[in-house]
Amino acid sequence: MPKSKQLDKSIVYAGSDAFSLQPLKKILKLKYKSVSVLTRPPKRQGRGMRLKNNSLADFALQNNLEIHTPENPNEDGFLTQLIEKKPDVLISCAYGKIMSKALLECFQVGNINIHPSLLPRWRGPSPIESSILQGDNKTGVSLMQMTEELDAGPVYEQRSIQLAGENAKILSEKLSFLAADMIEEFLPSFFEGTVKAEQQDERLVTHSKIIKKEHARVDWNEASEAIDNKIKAYYPWPVAHTYLDEKYLRIWDSEVLMEDEEGSDPGEIMEAGNEGVIVKCKKGKIMLKGVQPEGKKEMLAADFARGNKLEGKRFS
Repeated sequence: MPKSKQLDKSIVYAGSDAFSLQPLKKILKLKYKSVSVLTRPPKRQGRGMRLKNNSLADFALQNNLEIHTPENPNEDGFLTQLIEKKPDVLISCAYGKIMSKALLECFQVGNINIHPSLLPRWRGPSPIESSILQGDNKTGVSLMQMTEELDAGPVYEQRSIQLAGENAKILSEKLSFLAADMIEEFLPSFFEGTVKAEQQDERLVTHSKIIKKEHARVDWNEASEAIDNKIKAYYPWPVAHTYLDEKYLRIWDSEVLMEDEEGSDPGEIMEAGNEGVIVKCKKGKIMLKGVQPEGKKEMLAADFARGNKLEGKRFS
């Protein structure tokens, strides 16, 4: 297909959070005929409960893109709009809504979902956090065809990266840039009709879950590696937490120490120094490097230790 003919295409890009920004930026640079954004409606947030757009909606408005914010993208009213516009392709990236068959059939060429895992591992809403929690050695991005079943469609392409102790924020940024490069290189072949998708191996499926705040409570009866994974997986949200003297304490950075400490109970603070706060776990120890005390801002754990007598105390 000639390049000029390829570019004469209309794209609906569905997304919501910061992860979906980089792929959209790359798509806009490709100069397709039309790119509009499908995203979540504004939510009331903060003390004043003011309506606030998500980061993708803000970007779309700043760049004068047509924007759609239906409560339910599968409702008849929105489907009628799509049918009238006859869009060519739907590209979805962290949109967070399951698409109906009727919605997917509105697109004349087809659809692409950008999923931040190596499917069939970690289908579902929290693949990045799950890969960190489970101590995976690698993760990546899958470009796949959407079906009515969440993340179960055939896969067009995958690329992987090695995990190197990143927290969820940093890993999400890396995967977002990887996804952007992938979609830029993939779209020409997709519009030419030369790509093939392979069915996922159902025997290898694992599912990620919806994250809740209570999942981030640290259990000091776990091994130090598991606690370190939890701290990294749950930053920047909902942030791992514990209690000291019945006061809430968030933990946003840590390091595993493999040596053990005989005769100490899990949660006991072994040492507080210039590098951080060392805590006994069921197996091994962990150094807390960044914390946020109740009612205060994030700080280095060493600074927190200097202002508090910690040794001998115990986290609960």
